[in-house]
Amino acid sequence: MRVDFTADRAAGIQQVFGRSAVEIDRIAYDSRSVTPGTAFFCILGSERDGHAFIDNAAQNGAAAVIGMNASLLEEKQQKFPGVSFILAEDSQRAMSYFSQELYGYAYKNMHTIAVTGTNGKTTVTSFVRWLLNQSGIKTGSIGTEKVLDHKGKRNFPHSTHTTPEAPDLHYIFHKFFGEKLKAVVLEVTSIAIEQRRVDGMMFDIGVLTNLTPEHIDYHDTFEQYKAAKMKLFHQVKKAVVNLDDEKMGKELASTFAGPVLTYSMQEKGDVRASIVEIASSGTFITLFIHDDAYDVFLPFFGTHNIANFMAAVCSCMHMNLPVSLLLKQLPGLQPPAGRFQFIDTCAKYRIISDFAHTPDALKKVITSVKQMNYSRLILLIAGNGVRDKRQLPELAEVVQGEADITVVAVEHPDRSERREILIEVLNGFTEKSAPIYTELYRDKGVEKALSLAGEGDLVLLTGLGSLDHQVIEGVEVPYAEIDVIHRYLKASKDKAGTK
Repeated sequence: MRVDFTADRAAGIQQVFGRSAVEIDRIAYDSRSVTPGTAFFCILGSERDGHAFIDNAAQNGAAAVIGMNASLLEEKQQKFPGVSFILAEDSQRAMSYFSQELYGYAYKNMHTIAVTGTNGKTTVTSFVRWLLNQSGIKTGSIGTEKVLDHKGKRNFPHSTHTTPEAPDLHYIFHKFFGEKLKAVVLEVTSIAIEQRRVDGMMFDIGVLTNLTPEHIDYHDTFEQYKAAKMKLFHQVKKAVVNLDDEKMGKELASTFAGPVLTYSMQEKGDVRASIVEIASSGTFITLFIHDDAYDVFLPFFGTHNIANFMAAVCSCMHMNLPVSLLLKQLPGLQPPAGRFQFIDTCAKYRIISDFAHTPDALKKVITSVKQMNYSRLILLIAGNGVRDKRQLPELAEVVQGEADITVVAVEHPDRSERREILIEVLNGFTEKSAPIYTELYRDKGVEKALSLAGEGDLVLLTGLGSLDHQVIEGVEVPYAEIDVIHRYLKASKDKAGTK
């Protein structure tokens, strides 16, 4: 399509070296994927500067190059006169705007639900997708679980672990619209907001799950982290807000300019819940929606998951779905893999896998586990090298005294020394009243936790959840925890059989 780079002032284009209107058929931010007719955007990364790859992009056939270095762009235009060089105030902002244009603003033709918060994004996204699909609205999702349509997982490019870069995001919207999907629910992280991956978009619904300190290594301060989250709610028409969240929820609920639905386990929200009974296969609750009360069975566990369920219900209510229709869909509703997930084994003890990797998430999952019956609680926590290192001792602080046995391991070491990560976590323990075991490798930590379990015990494996890799020396190395568990159980069975 023909793109006039000076037509949309909001994109922040400042100057053009060459032609301003160019035939473009795709957008790239990696020079290696440039083909003739591509608009190449120079992105400043944490390790590389896209401006360093302008020659590669031009030689591969780029029709336009968008960057932020005026003198360099002018110089390159002399070297490649057939290429238009566009000076932008912010390349990523411009990339978001032109990605929308290239793909015909496809997202505007579907209901869009943007989910943000420190914890719970993936579960809320999964719940919304399920409820809408089961209610007859073909819905896709984008987030930590990659990309799913109404049937299952899709093999779309997914440039980051949660919120894709703008060209990939709008390509997915474009494909979904072409396939007649009616709604898309996506996770939107604070880093994605700050990196302008969703700039210029207006979502139908925005959901806030909660806010606790995370990514402070990226945002510098908690206040800046909160400010990033707040920005999203200037880009949504309706809001869903957790009233139990003290750090942002109450403020957002009182200041948001559009329609708001609130949910709570403690306050008087529009949607509320109280636990009646925790059974072996799920949780009986009373669900309050405005002035009406419903007796509901949820086939999962955890107060935090009940809160996530209420967030999903509020999102569907904003789309005017009848409550009676939503409640019919509950028998098949399940959290995504690795979110308070029972691992099915033939062992005499139970195993739960949960993605809890922040102090707040750990606190919540342990609170939920403590409501269950078991002989002993054997807990695995893991420090890693890719998140804020200031939180490492806090992991130990929140679990201290909560488990009968604690195993501390290392996951995602990236370029950090495993032993240093382990020591940082251990520094958070001020008492040694219960046994603490350490392992430098996650798989060995899982094996240690399982080896210590006996009949009636509960093994809680936190941290990695269902992620299919670990980051080691900057590389995503394949890892499957379920395989580690089953290998250990098989080896134990074989060993017992030889005695």
